[in-house]
Amino acid sequence: MRICAIVILPLLLCLLAGVACAAESPPSRQDVLVSLTDLVIVPRFQSVADEMNGLKDALHTLCAGPSPATLDGAGAPWMRAPAMWLGPAMERRSRSLVDWSPIDPERIEAMLADRDAVMAADVREFLASTQRGLGAIEYVIFGDDGAVLAALGQPDGIRCQYLAALGDVAAAETDGVLADWTGANPDGKAYAGYFNGTAAHSLLDKAAVDELVRTSVFLTRSITDLRLGQALGANNGPPEPAAIPGGAGQNAVADLRNQAPGMQDVYLGSGPGYGLSALVRGVSPDADDRTIAGFKAALAAIDQLEEPLPATIVDNPEPARMAHERLQHFQRALNTEVVSLLGVSVGFADTDGDSG
Repeated sequence: MRICAIVILPLLLCLLAGVACAAESPPSRQDVLVSLTDLVIVPRFQSVADEMNGLKDALHTLCAGPSPATLDGAGAPWMRAPAMWLGPAMERRSRSLVDWSPIDPERIEAMLADRDAVMAADVREFLASTQRGLGAIEYVIFGDDGAVLAALGQPDGIRCQYLAALGDVAAAETDGVLADWTGANPDGKAYAGYFNGTAAHSLLDKAAVDELVRTSVFLTRSITDLRLGQALGANNGPPEPAAIPGGAGQNAVADLRNQAPGMQDVYLGSGPGYGLSALVRGVSPDADDRTIAGFKAALAAIDQLEEPLPATIVDNPEPARMAHERLQHFQRALNTEVVSLLGVSVGFADTDGDSG
């Protein structure tokens, strides 16, 4: 009887007030997964593939006619996708081909001195992760423009071959990730359907939600503890500004400004679609509000950081301390309330290590 009263009383109140009552049930896990797949994840990897192919073309243009303008055009995409590094990106070990950190300049130089040619197959099959991806591209093209342009002045030279091969491999790999999500791969199987439960053989919806949450937990720990925390000396050790993997392009702040919104996209969803927030709000609106507020505060603090971040942490650490503090608040909301409310099991391995 008590259960019936709980259900019927709100309807009676609506009728007495002359208001049309619409009982809208909260979205299911599958509703959220389908929405995130269709509106966030697949479009994000489509954008990444488009941008990486644009980067590949810019690198070929750079070698065909080196100039400061073509140097400026060779930017680095992909950094808004780490919150979606699951499924194909993990199975293919895409990060080792696209965005490994840190790179090894000495090993790169030794390789270039030892070879007469570098092709895409060499980069993919024979070079180490520390010699591949966006970090290696930044190493080759960023620095003193005059020296870079002189080194790249011969399109058939070893450095241009290496640069073009790096772009070819990164573009091919992000194309491959997108194809695996959409089913445009040789076997025609779309990971999207497996992930969101719309295929005949699918991942359990709880396991898929767990993957999304754990990926954000892992990324948050990487940013908060292993980067900013270590750089500031907030982890019971001396300050280590070199813990910030800014690379030769000095883009550590830009990376943070992309990675945090990437997590926000997964949590809030896109436009009218659902994100993980809908599941949390269905259990605890207060916890959802705290998590969203934590996102906004962390993003606002990250926007106050300036490049080059390792140097500004030394000269003016207060903005970095504020960003670290606000990221910690968000981290606590994610790691305790969200994880607990959604019943996610997070082991040591899920939060150990650096996502680069």
